[in-house]
Amino acid sequence: MSQQNEDTFLDLGWLVDEHLHPKYWVESKNRNPDYSDMVRIPTKKMDKHTVIIAQSGSGKSYFLGRLIEEIIIKSKSRCIILDPNGDFRKISEIDDDLWNNNQPLSEKYDIKTGIGKLTLESKEDFAKTWRHSVQDFCIKTNRVPKESGDQELKIWWPSVSLEFLIQQNDPRTTTEMFHCHNWAKVLFNQFAQMSDDTNGEDIISKVKNIFKSLQDIPSENRVKMIQKLRTTPNDKSETASTHPKLLDSLLSSGLSGLGDITKTLTKIINTSSESMEKAKFVFESYSWDTVNSYFGLIEQYQSLGILAKRPYSSNHKRRLEVIDLPSINNNELRALVLNTILTEEWENATQKWEDAMKSPRSEDKRVPTFIILDEAHNFIPSNPRSRHETLVREQFRTIAAEGRKFGLFLILVSQRADKLDDLVLSECSNKAIMHLDSQSMVDQVIKRLGLEYDIEPSVRTKITNFKTGRIFLAGNWAGDDSIFFCAARRTLEGGRNLDDKYWARAT
Repeated sequence: MSQQNEDTFLDLGWLVDEHLHPKYWVESKNRNPDYSDMVRIPTKKMDKHTVIIAQSGSGKSYFLGRLIEEIIIKSKSRCIILDPNGDFRKISEIDDDLWNNNQPLSEKYDIKTGIGKLTLESKEDFAKTWRHSVQDFCIKTNRVPKESGDQELKIWWPSVSLEFLIQQNDPRTTTEMFHCHNWAKVLFNQFAQMSDDTNGEDIISKVKNIFKSLQDIPSENRVKMIQKLRTTPNDKSETASTHPKLLDSLLSSGLSGLGDITKTLTKIINTSSESMEKAKFVFESYSWDTVNSYFGLIEQYQSLGILAKRPYSSNHKRRLEVIDLPSINNNELRALVLNTILTEEWENATQKWEDAMKSPRSEDKRVPTFIILDEAHNFIPSNPRSRHETLVREQFRTIAAEGRKFGLFLILVSQRADKLDDLVLSECSNKAIMHLDSQSMVDQVIKRLGLEYDIEPSVRTKITNFKTGRIFLAGNWAGDDSIFFCAARRTLEGGRNLDDKYWARAT
């Protein structure tokens, strides 16, 4: 069988055997890998949404790190980590201590504690594979100062969804904002495709000046412009450049005398029938109050330093990307960033799906994108506390319900299944449970995950007694061996807990 057709497996952990002596693992490192006690799941079983429920201190970040490592090195998939705790800032770096021979065996291989850092490959083998995989890695952050290799966490305004911008329930204002945002997005993208020479003026200012200049057109001239626009052919394959009389009419009706704006609009109209179509609605339902509100929002976010001057290239999506959410200390801004990221990923995935449907299945080279989120109950709550939380939750709901078709998959981690949205939770077919403090909490989680008839009473009791790193798998990815403890996370964690060897004793 060719290499291309061979199945691959994610090596997630080791079967629980309390009587297995640590010496076995020391010896196994020096001979050919023995996978007889390794819990391995077929990589292709990750084509479902995944949820991991675990309390603080259970080792969930450690398990999540291992899972991400395996996805990256065993498949062609992309991973976008929405990191709320900074746990993955250093995921590109290898944990050298894992292979430190001077580390006491009781800390490195003690199976009874459940915190054993176990691996079958040598440091050199893993390093070769991992460093190749993370050549296409970046972390986006607003931290100052930034570390070498960090990218600025910025958003491209056209990717912000209209729902995020609407502040009122007034239908007229909503309609005007819709048309305003639609045309502004086209203008933003058109200017971004033009020459980098902006004469010292950023794209936001250029778009705003076009709207402002149109406001200066006398109302009677605007009426004439609207009449001319209404007679524009609806065939989107035709542009205004094929109708010189239309341009002449527009200029004579209202654009003449506006200087550089006339030249700019003429160029835009000549190069985009889409811009012309969207401009019609703006000219006809133009409200300066709405435009003021719209650009007021843009300037507000611009002052906070969150808006990108140009779009990121869509031709090169990073395979491994970390979004450093703690570097954004404003809840609304954080929601705006999530809104934009999810919008871009959704639009990119749906466009690739449409393109793929035009070609034979044998030519379909799409790969999955995993959107990974810790503390998921804070971002996809069952009871949102604000309008912005509701909007972001709706985006996650859409991905949960329809993402599989387009190759978008969620990996969610949460301490509180009871606070996580029901609809999103119900779409997660891969399920994992780690240590939970009480039997009542175990019963509640099992019910929320729909596992009431799938888990034996003896297993329910074990979950409350799980040591750090113990995991119970259920659902699509579960095999015969459902309880195991996590194999080594071979990359560095971005954060750390307090050192009890230091603080838990008198000075």
